[in-house]
Amino acid sequence: MSQVAQLTAEVCVTRMVISAAADRADQPALIGAGTRQEPETYSYRRFAATVEAAASGLARRGLQARDVVGILVPDVVSFILARHAVHAAGGVPTPVDPGLPPAEIAGQLAESGARMLITAPPLAEAALAAADRSWVRQVFSFADAPGTTRFSDLLGLDIVRPLGARPDDPALMPFSRGPDGRLRPVPLSHAEACVHLHQLDQQAGLADGEVLLATPPGGDGLAYTLLTDSAMLRGATVVATCTAGLATAAAEYHGTAAMVPPADVGIVPYGLRAIGIG
Repeated sequence: MSQVAQLTAEVCVTRMVISAAADRADQPALIGAGTRQEPETYSYRRFAATVEAAASGLARRGLQARDVVGILVPDVVSFILARHAVHAAGGVPTPVDPGLPPAEIAGQLAESGARMLITAPPLAEAALAAADRSWVRQVFSFADAPGTTRFSDLLGLDIVRPLGARPDDPALMPFSRGPDGRLRPVPLSHAEACVHLHQLDQQAGLADGEVLLATPPGGDGLAYTLLTDSAMLRGATVVATCTAGLATAAAEYHGTAAMVPPADVGIVPYGLRAIGIG
């Protein structure tokens, strides 16, 4: 039985992924290809240790259960690490579309009540500008950026085991644009997220050992969240890339599937199974 099949609303996805990481150990989970000068690889073991340590760091800095944390990052590796760290600490991630103007980013952060924000260059400047116009008081970055605290500074010696979840507890707070053009929160409980994940998992058809190439996060982040959860629960390797770099990444990492915005499905290189998200 797959990890997705075993998932229930009472078990946070993060807790399930980390529990399974012990068996996968040194199997590659995340590869930051094309997002840094040197691609960085996280085994499932390292992923679990990083998430648990970062969750402890967030808790030490005041994150409490059901607190909302904004996630504004340019690549899938940062997105997965940030979101699962927030979940492990009991918080609620609100993915922010990098394509939004600073005023709308600030509006989403303010309306969600976020007091923390996790970002990375080249989005750090926009993140700080938006934070100044919201309730956010702490901004963490995956690389050096003036005015932020490095994500690596969260990684202490102690760890926080991912918490259990009640079905009605909030799991994610995506924002969607309504008919009037305004962004509004569409929060999902763990029970609702679990149903959506099971449905998308069947559609995506990912398998253990697959290599999923993922272009940068965008839109409301819901499908992006669910598909990356499906990949990790299935034991896939997720590789960060951009649309222009799909062919190169596919050859280098033996990619089998590509997660791209719907508009880019038609340009996915031959041999890659295209999965449209957005």
